[in-house]
Amino acid sequence: MALDIISNHAPDPELPPIYRAVAIEPGPLVGNDRGGAFAHASSLAAAGAEAGTLVWTRRVDRLDAAVVLEPNEPLVQSLPVCHVASLGLVDALGALGPPNIPVTFGWPDRVEVNGATVGGVRLTVAETRCAEAIPDWMVLGITIQVHGYPDDDDPGLRPDRTALHEEGFGEVEVVPLLESFSRHFLAWMNTWQEDGFDQVRQAWLTRATGLDDVVTLDLRGERLSGVFTGIDADGGLLLGREDGIHHIPLSDALRDPTWPVGGAS
Repeated sequence: MALDIISNHAPDPELPPIYRAVAIEPGPLVGNDRGGAFAHASSLAAAGAEAGTLVWTRRVDRLDAAVVLEPNEPLVQSLPVCHVASLGLVDALGALGPPNIPVTFGWPDRVEVNGATVGGVRLTVAETRCAEAIPDWMVLGITIQVHGYPDDDDPGLRPDRTALHEEGFGEVEVVPLLESFSRHFLAWMNTWQEDGFDQVRQAWLTRATGLDDVVTLDLRGERLSGVFTGIDADGGLLLGREDGIHHIPLSDALRDPTWPVGGAS
């Protein structure tokens, strides 16, 4: 029996007072991102929504949420919020699920459980006149697959993607996960703002997939291979190649998600 993704009777999440929750129903096409939280929050931000506006979709199969942010740094220095959000997600999962299941990160935007992708983060920002300008707003989207993908009759055919309930997180549900993330994300934001990016960077790297190994990236139509040596002070990838260390900025890598946004991806 297919999972009913709509949860009209789900309780509203209890969030810290800094947030203003906006609930929406799933879009007309299962697994399609049109009408999802990220698109809705982006529209609200462009129309002047306040920072802390948090849009979430009333569905039980997937955490689909997005929050409007107000950057206080230029674009390059603001993009590492994706790493901050990833740490918030892993702490949220750690608070709700079993402690011995490995949760890792794939640069720049993926969250993985037992080596397979369960979702990730993504960003969009207001246009600026120059790279040094501070964007008027930024929208951070988060997606975590809680139950299996609606289009998967045989999950084993796609070992690169998975869902929490297939990896031992059987007690985790969407609303508690959103509540937990909202708190842990704030904690990591405070760390970033008060202590700088280094503590965030070190914590992210402890869960980075492929660190010190050869990795291959598809970026802007080009395939790059090299040793993943770390991330720089702005969250960009440091890739060791024969001619030296190459810096791949987050601004290049975050143009499109590297993880499946919808069930059919």
